Amino acid sequence: MEEIKEEMTYEQAMEELEALVEKVEDKNAPLNTIEKDIKRAMQLIAFCKKQLRGYKERFATLMDDNTQE
Repeated sequence: MEEIKEEMTYEQAMEELEALVEKVEDKNAPLNTIEKDIKRAMQLIAFCKKQLRGYKERFATLMDDNTQE
């Protein structure tokens, strides 16, 4: 299974995740492919959550810095 590259952006991860959802929703998709796609989707979800936490922390810092001036 392909690891998530640190240079991947949140937007790229979301695009890949959306494509995986479409594949999994296909009623004719083979089960072994669905299992692989779900595992990849779980990696992408974890990556996106990590990215969002980072953005939230940076935005909070920016807001704190702005209110202190």
